[in-house]
Amino acid sequence: MYGISIFGASITFGRGDGLNRGWCGRLKKYFETKDYYNCLYNLGISGNTSTDLLERFNTEAKARVKFIRDRDRQVIIFSIGINDSRLLGDKKIPQIEITVFNKNIQTLIDKAKTYTNEILFIGLTPVDESITLNYENTTFTNKRIELFNDSIKKICKNNNIPFFDMFKKFSKLNYLKLLDDGLHPNSEGYEKMYELIKKFLIQENIID
Repeated sequence: MYGISIFGASITFGRGDGLNRGWCGRLKKYFETKDYYNCLYNLGISGNTSTDLLERFNTEAKARVKFIRDRDRQVIIFSIGINDSRLLGDKKIPQIEITVFNKNIQTLIDKAKTYTNEILFIGLTPVDESITLNYENTTFTNKRIELFNDSIKKICKNNNIPFFDMFKKFSKLNYLKLLDDGLHPNSEGYEKMYELIKKFLIQENIID
């Protein structure tokens, strides 16, 4: 068996893209048709922060990341952090402080290493601040998202873990047209994410 477990929040889950289920759903269709024993798990839960993910990680990883035969292969992909970056309420209270976030990301890496040596991170996506400065009584800014994205990038570099800088890639596009509600991508946006991530995973020899 070759399993890919993708942990994240609503953008991993594919919110806003119906039955196509975002970039993860598209990758699942591509990957699982390659081999009868290929399996991709979408473990994105809307609203999750890195703290939430830490609470459920061991239970979900233990159930899925298993080596039974010599030829088995298991990969863990993380895509988490936008919800950590948000500010809450009128007082703009941080959901997660950056120092706590950094510790959480390192702990997730340490935990993941107990299951597999193949670990990757997908970076965060920019938002439309004309909408997200007041999004469901929360605030998302590109400045904070980039701060958290760069923290992940630095931690991945220190741990020799591949990191795909989605924030940088998306920022170079006319990405406002790729968003559904200012925060989550629309179908075209998820398609673009899928194309970029697929290319990255091919370069890292995760898929072919």
